[in-house]
Amino acid sequence: MGKIIIGISGNEQEFPTKSGRTYVTVARELADGIRQAGGLPLVIPMGTPDLAKEYVDMIDKLVLSGGQHVNPSLYGQEKEIESDDYLLERDEFELALIREALRQGKPIFAVCRGMQLLNVALGGSLEQEVSDHWQEELLGTSHGLKVRPQSQVSRLFAQGSQINSFHRQRIKDLAPGLIATGLDPRDNTIEAFESQGNQAILGLQWHPEFLFRECKHHQGLFHYLVNQF
Repeated sequence: MGKIIIGISGNEQEFPTKSGRTYVTVARELADGIRQAGGLPLVIPMGTPDLAKEYVDMIDKLVLSGGQHVNPSLYGQEKEIESDDYLLERDEFELALIREALRQGKPIFAVCRGMQLLNVALGGSLEQEVSDHWQEELLGTSHGLKVRPQSQVSRLFAQGSQINSFHRQRIKDLAPGLIATGLDPRDNTIEAFESQGNQAILGLQWHPEFLFRECKHHQGLFHYLVNQF
């Protein structure tokens, strides 16, 4: 049997800034965590929605990576903040990936922006501006995690596990069919959700890829993602 192929949604960013040169990007640590757990990471470059089926056909599981804000028009709101950190083409392509992964019954693991987009795709909404959820240092953690007993998150993370925080928006209305299984004890921000049905879905608001090298719980998360999810 070959390695489990994990498709990771890629972002598009301009490097250097204002150079006019665009690159497909994803946090290297996401790929490293998957490789370390025995999987084969495959970055999916942003494309048009009609390509989603062919990409999802190629993979065993889908990872939705972090990045820009989700366009509020997708959950029935007007933009309420001063920001140009949006990329509608990415939203539309990843929504197509989600629909196809759901149709094929393939597991979906979502990180930060990916978690928010998945919630929107399933019928939920977002709060467009939150404060005190962006830590200054890239490395390290920001706060503890309150986990729901008897959930998959509780089997991966201990009560009070320390996590990082790099988000300026958060879930407002949780989509039907999802259950919140991790909360920020400071203000009950949803930090993790799972599916209540048979479809394998796991969303995390924090960035586990930045923590797996030093944390056994996060190493266990990637092992679960590759080998059990």
